[in-house]
Amino acid sequence: MINISKINTVFLFELIIVFNAITNVTDIYKCVIPTAHRALEFFNQIEGNVNYRELLQKHPEAYQAGSVYPDAFYQGICEQGKCHEVSEDSHWTPFLKTSINYIREVYPQPWDKSAQRLVAFLFGIASHMVSDVSWHSLNIDQGFLKAMGEVDFYGSYAEAHQTGDFGGDVLSRYELNFDYLEAKWYIPVKDLFNIYNLYYGKTIIEENTITHCTYILFLEMYGESLGIDKLHSTYASKSPFLVERFQEYFLGGVDDMAYWSTNIFHLISFMLDNGTSDCYLPENPIFIQCNTERREKNIKLRKHWQKNEFDGDFTPSVMRADGADNITVDSGVVFQMNSWAKGSVLFVSNVMDAMNMNFTVQYPNHITSPSTSYFVSSPYARLGWAMVTADLNGDGNYHEKTL
Repeated sequence: MINISKINTVFLFELIIVFNAITNVTDIYKCVIPTAHRALEFFNQIEGNVNYRELLQKHPEAYQAGSVYPDAFYQGICEQGKCHEVSEDSHWTPFLKTSINYIREVYPQPWDKSAQRLVAFLFGIASHMVSDVSWHSLNIDQGFLKAMGEVDFYGSYAEAHQTGDFGGDVLSRYELNFDYLEAKWYIPVKDLFNIYNLYYGKTIIEENTITHCTYILFLEMYGESLGIDKLHSTYASKSPFLVERFQEYFLGGVDDMAYWSTNIFHLISFMLDNGTSDCYLPENPIFIQCNTERREKNIKLRKHWQKNEFDGDFTPSVMRADGADNITVDSGVVFQMNSWAKGSVLFVSNVMDAMNMNFTVQYPNHITSPSTSYFVSSPYARLGWAMVTADLNGDGNYHEKTL
């Protein structure tokens, strides 16, 4: 790990955070981390040789990292955008199939810790895959961004995409509890290098590139986690549909993406235990089927991201920044934030808080925090989704509430 002065590092780290917030060059979560967490809560495996739910709970640092990983190489700041197609290919069934076959060949059960982490990482990738399909309306009609474009942007999918991807991150941070967010990631670098070699039949991407680009993604993720909720009012005003239907929309809302994630978890469990030969594996992962009647589909469309004008201009090597500890373990690396880097992100968050306070002074009637909070111990219990205010007991008090 190469060290430079902390003054330059702090500046670069903060610049990455602010740059992303202003330009929307990258969208780190696209709701994938909360979706993956919600899916795990509902994942109830009945059959199989391995308790996969327990395995994922045991290795959250790998599972959460995997849920973000497929987007690692889209960014222009990552090797000047030269690995864009690697990210593209990492979103689709052929990569998933190659990964499963690799695990079955290289890591026979029972699995050691390194293999378990790789499996958890792959489950995270799979959650990202199917979430992208319904969120971006890939090979399906009426997905979230498609509907958002029709409702709020005069039918423009492009405008909905620009607002919705980063706006979904903002809304996630504003509405949802992220106490489960891991402060470190595990990336199975050597295994990913081997899987890509199998997938392409030659070396397309090096181990150090995988490390560099996921490191950048980790820094950006951490920066978003402490600051972007302050942008809620900005994105809420752009799209009421995003705010109102974000969690419950039937095709691409957070609940729906969690359902498709849980569905593919069952399929991956089956394939890891039994192989891929008995499964129908079209390119689009949302149509994978195992041990059922195969419904042939003509699927040609793939996700191709339009390069942003900023992608090629902002290209310093962030690996020169000592923003996080980079620890080599087993066949991978662990990223963990340094204490001073946490303070750097907190500084940015405090600046944004101060900006919000100035807004509050200008608009004293603006509500910035709830006067009352209700909560239950069960996750995702939908408390507060319906509320009635009335005189329920006939005592003349019309401000009694029932949730």
